[in-house]
Amino acid sequence: MDTKQFECFFDNTIEGILIIEDGFIININQAMLDILKYTNKSEIIGNLATGILIPTIHHKYLEYNNATFEEISLISKDGDIIPAIIRIKDIKENNKKYKMVFIQNLTELKEKESLLIEQSRMAAMGEMISMIAHQWRQPLSSIGTAISNLKFRINIKKYDEKTFEKKLDDVEKYLEYMSATIDDFRNFFKRDKEKELVNIQYITSIALDMIQEAFERNNISIVNKNDIKIENIYLYKNELLQVIINILTNAKDAFINKKDKKNQITIEYKELKKVQKIIISDNAGGIKEEILEKIFDPYFSTKDNQNGTGIGLYMCKTIIEKHFEGKIKASNKNEGACFEITISK
Repeated sequence: MDTKQFECFFDNTIEGILIIEDGFIININQAMLDILKYTNKSEIIGNLATGILIPTIHHKYLEYNNATFEEISLISKDGDIIPAIIRIKDIKENNKKYKMVFIQNLTELKEKESLLIEQSRMAAMGEMISMIAHQWRQPLSSIGTAISNLKFRINIKKYDEKTFEKKLDDVEKYLEYMSATIDDFRNFFKRDKEKELVNIQYITSIALDMIQEAFERNNISIVNKNDIKIENIYLYKNELLQVIINILTNAKDAFINKKDKKNQITIEYKELKKVQKIIISDNAGGIKEEILEKIFDPYFSTKDNQNGTGIGLYMCKTIIEKHFEGKIKASNKNEGACFEITISK
């Protein structure tokens, strides 16, 4: 193949390609120019490759079609940060060593992933609103009772200052509880912009507060074994909260028509050198073996069309793997399902 033919093929590939010698860019194809929003090769050729390629703080790798890619960021001509994956191949020509860098733009994929996370979160909104309604029912009833009691005492002109103070203190306490409940649910739907230094046991406790009423109504007890010390680590708090609530809600649904035994969910934690683990298990009968390997697939659901979108566990897997550099796996243990969430520190 002559030089002209090579340049023709080189400039018509779908992938962006850089050819690097001793750290400097000596050639770039048209696809790469388009990704970086440059118009001429002369604007790039001769520059250091590190001027446009930014490795992640922790090396992230992706395997696809038996090839390994590294996740990085690119800097466009306008200064925009572009997510991408690269694969580097060493080549030798005329006793000179070069690196050929193949690059794929992940912007569209990241946008779709973000939309799926949002869709998953919105799918949980109906359940969340139902939980708010039930958590508010008791304090609203108590407030109504306190007001009726005070009105009655006023009407019969039989009241004293201490009674009024006690009843008003009770009303204030209920209102504070209702306000805190709304804050918990409102924060759940906020997008995490930055990681927070937080404890996975604390995040689990928030989840349990949010779903407590719904589980009590279904006669499901939760044993939260938080007696071991767990280090604080930097996390996207709301995303982990979304994962925990999703798994717990799935467990609740699994107890439907299983009222012949004590319904129980157990939550345990493990602190290891490089990872932390949350283990959520139930005694609801487990997951059918023929679907166990499919439950994390996108749009696979064991629920009917009205009650399941099929993206809940898929998004749990995506969040844990992509945003926490961890793993999530499911198995059947002790007459029930067991979900093990592993998070890198």
